[in-house]
Amino acid sequence: MNDLIIPCIDVAGGRATPPSGIPGLTDPVDAVEIASVYLRDGAGPIFVDVQEPWTEHETFLPLIEALSGTGGTFWVTVDNGYMPSIEAAEALLAAGAAAVGLSTTSVEHPSVLHTLVQRHGSDRVVGVMNVARAGDGRWNVAIRGGEQKTDLDAVVWAKMLADLGAGRLLVNSLDQEGTGDGYDLEMTPVLASAVGVSVIASGGAGAVEHLYEGLTTGGARHALVNTLFHSGDATMAQAYAFLEKGGVG
Repeated sequence: MNDLIIPCIDVAGGRATPPSGIPGLTDPVDAVEIASVYLRDGAGPIFVDVQEPWTEHETFLPLIEALSGTGGTFWVTVDNGYMPSIEAAEALLAAGAAAVGLSTTSVEHPSVLHTLVQRHGSDRVVGVMNVARAGDGRWNVAIRGGEQKTDLDAVVWAKMLADLGAGRLLVNSLDQEGTGDGYDLEMTPVLASAVGVSVIASGGAGAVEHLYEGLTTGGARHALVNTLFHSGDATMAQAYAFLEKGGVG
C-alpha cells in the first residue's frame, strides 16, 4: 500500500460533491465507485470529508460502512472536524473508518481527541489544522472550516496535537486552498520539522508537480489531493509515475 498520496472525496447527502469528472464512471456522484477507482490505481488511505453536521449521521454512517466494504482504508472527518462527543467519534470508527479527523473539536475540547487516542490508539486519530498566514513566518489556526480565526499559533498547536497523541497531522493552508498553485512550501516544512509525527500537506495542489514539491521541499510525509484527481485532470497513476521519476517513493 502506497500512502504518499492521499485522495480526498467530499461528500454530502451520502453522495460525492461535486460530481466527479473521472472518465468511465457509471455514476459521477457515487463515492463508493470513485473510491474504487482510487483503490484500483493504488491508493492507500482515502480521506473522506463529510460536509454535514453530526445530526445527519443517519445519512453518512451507512456510506462509511459501504466504503469500508471496498476493503480500502478511510480516514473520515465530519462537519469541518467537529464531533459533538467521544461517542460520535467512536460511531465513525464502528462504521468502518480507520481513523477520525478532528479539527474544531480538538481546539474547543482537546480531551475528546486525547480520550479517543487513549481508547483506540494514535493511528486512529488525525489532527486536522486549518492554517492561515498571520505575518512573516507566523501562521494561526482557524476553526469552523476556516471561517473563524483564532490567535492560536500553528506551530504551538501542532506540537500540542502531537503531545495529545494524534498519530498524524493534516495541515491545510487556507491561503493556498482552491488556488491550484501548489502547497504552502513555507508553512508546511516549518510545521513538519516542529513535530515528530507525519504531516499531510493540504491545500492548493493543481498539478502532479505540486505533489512532488510538497513531499520534498514541503517536508510532508503525505500529500492530500482533491480537485486534481476528482476532476479527472490527472490520475493517481500519473502522479506516482511523476514521483518515481523524481526519485520519491
